[in-house]
Amino acid sequence: MAVRLAGDPGKPAILLIHGFPSSSESFRNVIDTVARDCFVIAPDLPGFGRSEPVERPSFLRFADMIDGLLAELGARSFHLYLHDYGAAVGLYLATRAPRGVRSLIVQNASAHESGMGPSWSATRRYGTDPTPEREVEATAYLTLEEVRDQYVGGVPGDIADRIESRLWEEDWRIMSLPGRLETQRALVLDDRTHFARFGEIAE
Repeated sequence: MAVRLAGDPGKPAILLIHGFPSSSESFRNVIDTVARDCFVIAPDLPGFGRSEPVERPSFLRFADMIDGLLAELGARSFHLYLHDYGAAVGLYLATRAPRGVRSLIVQNASAHESGMGPSWSATRRYGTDPTPEREVEATAYLTLEEVRDQYVGGVPGDIADRIESRLWEEDWRIMSLPGRLETQRALVLDDRTHFARFGEIAE
């Protein structure tokens, strides 16, 4: 698993877990600043960025891999920043060892029923009844156009114009490599496991 490290390992660690469709590249403009006060650990989840896909990808498996990384780095406690899919991964870490989490920062992620709007309906139907037809419906966003929308969808034009197209183009290039779309499809189905944990997460 590829990882970006920055800062002094003697300082409090901060674990940055990215979401769809990017990688630790999401944090390129903040790592140096955060590293002044923290030891930054920013992995690329398997099948994202510079990390190769793994067999049987799931949020739990990714969490186990990050657990191993943290042990290797000696990071017994850490600030935890989660974005999108990163929440489904990082909340496994938080619920299994809550005393190790110094603080929790969650951006744009679902971890409670109140965050589950109509946009999740296809994913939930697929999780309940995983037929090929429902998979097609639930994974319809796996296109270049939808990846671009992750960056500029709903963003005011003057701001969208400042976002470089190379970002979503690179995300899509990586996502189109062997095994990467299969990883994405597996995670869409594994969303049902994350949804089932909402009660445990809230507690």
